[in-house]
Amino acid sequence: MFKTYEDVISFNQANIDALVHSATTLTTGTEQVTKEAFSYMSKAFETSIENAKTLAACKTAAEALQLQQKMAQEALDAAVAETTRLSEMSTVVSKSAIEPIQKLYKGAFDSVKAAKAA
Repeated sequence: MFKTYEDVISFNQANIDALVHSATTLTTGTEQVTKEAFSYMSKAFETSIENAKTLAACKTAAEALQLQQKMAQEALDAAVAETTRLSEMSTVVSKSAIEPIQKLYKGAFDSVKAAKAA
């Protein structure tokens, strides 16, 4: 695997490069997921304020109850959809962040296998 000192240096440099790339990808992706989550929370808060105003305008308890059920279902559906979307984003970020490290170590393990077989 390592025949010369330069091979060791090259491997270590590749490790550092892969880790930096991975950390950058993870940081950028986490920032984007966080922005999306806060954006959703802001929209949900605004929606809840509008819903409260709409509920306050109801003339009967039956009307308010029916509207409340509709709003609760819409909020639940929106939360499930957003959670699914954020989860998918997080999965993509995680896979992207680990990819450079996987490639590096797959190459290293393949080199060890080849050296062992020889």
